[in-house]
Amino acid sequence: MPKNSFADIVGHWEALLAGAEAHRDDLPALEHCRVELEAALKEAKEIQSRRLNQEWEARQMTRDLHARLRLGRDLAARLESGVRLLYGRRSPKLGEFGMKPLLPRVVKRKVLGCVVKGCPLETSATAK
Repeated sequence: MPKNSFADIVGHWEALLAGAEAHRDDLPALEHCRVELEAALKEAKEIQSRRLNQEWEARQMTRDLHARLRLGRDLAARLESGVRLLYGRRSPKLGEFGMKPLLPRVVKRKVLGCVVKGCPLETSATAK
């Protein structure tokens, strides 16, 4: 079955119904089919209209959601800044707000040894 667009299908049905209407006297046995196709066409157009409206509403809801998320991120950043200002960046109390305190840096010190091979300082530096 070939894939046709909604517009192609509706156009075909409308042309078929126009021809059936023009030759109504020649096709009395198919009158019930014409009436049913007319009803199906009307329902299909209504459903398509509702579907398009719902797509628009869904897009609008997505835009509204993104706007709220953007506003929420800004407000959360302000609140976090205020909490850090009040308690300090290193305060363990920040954990109660779901924030990580700034921890002191751990500095690793290199043990410097002697560059000369066989030097007594070299063995003492690596022994530690």
